[in-house]
Amino acid sequence: MRTSEPRASLPGLARAALLLPVALAGMALLACTRGPSPERAEQVFRFRMHEDPPTLDPALSNDQFSEAVILNVHRGLVELDPETLEIRPAVADSWTISPDNRVYTFHLRDGVRFHNGRPVTSQDVAYSLRRLLKKETRSPRRFLLEPIEGAQEFTDGTSDAVRGLATPNDRTVVLRLAKPFAPFLSELTMANAAVLPREVYDDPQKAYLRAPVGCGPFRFGRWEQSNFIELLAFDGYYGGRPALDRAVIRMIENKTSALQEYIAGGLDSLDETPDENDTAMMAKVGQEVHKYPFMGTGYIGFNLSLPPFKGNAALRKAFNYAVDKKYLWEVLIPGGNIPANGIIPPGIPGHDKDLPGYPHDEAKARSLLAQAGYPAGKGLPPVALWVNTGEGNRQIASQIQADLKTIGVTIVIREVDWAAYIAAVSGTKDNAGQAQMFRFGWYLDYPDADAILRPLLHSSNWGPAGNFGRYKNPEFDALVDKALAVTDPKERAELYRRAETIAVMDDAVWIFLNYYQASTLYKPYVKGVVLSPLGEFRLPLERLRIERGTH
Repeated sequence: MRTSEPRASLPGLARAALLLPVALAGMALLACTRGPSPERAEQVFRFRMHEDPPTLDPALSNDQFSEAVILNVHRGLVELDPETLEIRPAVADSWTISPDNRVYTFHLRDGVRFHNGRPVTSQDVAYSLRRLLKKETRSPRRFLLEPIEGAQEFTDGTSDAVRGLATPNDRTVVLRLAKPFAPFLSELTMANAAVLPREVYDDPQKAYLRAPVGCGPFRFGRWEQSNFIELLAFDGYYGGRPALDRAVIRMIENKTSALQEYIAGGLDSLDETPDENDTAMMAKVGQEVHKYPFMGTGYIGFNLSLPPFKGNAALRKAFNYAVDKKYLWEVLIPGGNIPANGIIPPGIPGHDKDLPGYPHDEAKARSLLAQAGYPAGKGLPPVALWVNTGEGNRQIASQIQADLKTIGVTIVIREVDWAAYIAAVSGTKDNAGQAQMFRFGWYLDYPDADAILRPLLHSSNWGPAGNFGRYKNPEFDALVDKALAVTDPKERAELYRRAETIAVMDDAVWIFLNYYQASTLYKPYVKGVVLSPLGEFRLPLERLRIERGTH
């Protein structure tokens, strides 16, 4: 998931279920509407989003705001534990993988129901996966299922069925891959792979966009555009009814307004914390600030198809040594990020804490600048650093400009709106964008090094597909490709470390700026909080409870 702003993968059991009397299904629906018992206070958790989610259709979701709702309303075959990042059962309570790592057989758990009361079957899983693959759906995450045999032919319309998708009975789903693909199970944990009821999502009027139906711990309540979204506890959730009765997501764009609302008691959590230099505000809420690592990396990209960076690794290394990342994140903008020594963030298998990276070293930067053919910057024309509009981006770009000036390099900052920015950065498949340097960041969708190395640096994603810098190194590609077919975690991690070393220490493909860190405010009476590297908006609401009067 990309951003340019700094923050801040059994038989016969279903038949009895299908024979349940209609009256019982009706009772399940009525149960969904019950409120809290009279002897206890209603449990309500209120948190803020900057704006309305762009979509509530899992197949179309490609942002954290949409996922904040979708991941609580829906469930897929498997899910990620937000705390340990382990893959765990969801709609499927078990699965097996064939010895050749190509066939995944999922066994659905008993008692899973959609919010409309209907039991979930393997046919619902098959429908949901086919819907994600259909060209007409226009899913930005169709690639998640591309490893399945016959997926591309189905998308292209040359086949009416997905050859590698089978449902032998109502409780079993079999997915056969064209070749081994190690991150496949991790990809199935993403919101886009949610299991959907066909009778709701085949609606030509698309009412599901305003009233989604899933089988997750919360059912959809109301949506008042630009105001709030309300989620209600689902009594029939297979994992047990949540402690919360309601979750209210309030849309508050302005950070100052949101902070004031938090202080006044209108919010129980807030995703943006005060500036650490604001001593008055920190005195009020500082003890309620929670910091934790976030799976993402920020960087300044080099366009390797344009001068002066094309074919000049020494120049790229000089730029890296010139930038004082420690000052940037510990003094200028403290508390939000960690200086990066590479690409793969901490907590992800393959992260190399011992990778040397590029600590600030002005003497080494000057020496490399001379090796690159520009002693003291002589002969090097001004270089444009592109950023999209935003105070944070502007502040970072200005500091990089100042750091590079100390070695004789002139940086010109080009601040433009998002549309102009992304056009200048991505270009087309055949023609490079005009941005020589660009400020960018990447949040991993699942905890696997492939989720950052492949989309951003593999030559198959050249240009608009994600490899904006147009990096191409056959040795790097071969290592990333090999890791896809390796199932041993240690061996995969080592392959990724070797690939990262090539991109970082040999080729210096970026200025490696930061690993993200999240900061969030929580009232002390909110219990069960999981500070997940998946991010604030992947918070599992079913784990929360409100205990007012406790600290």
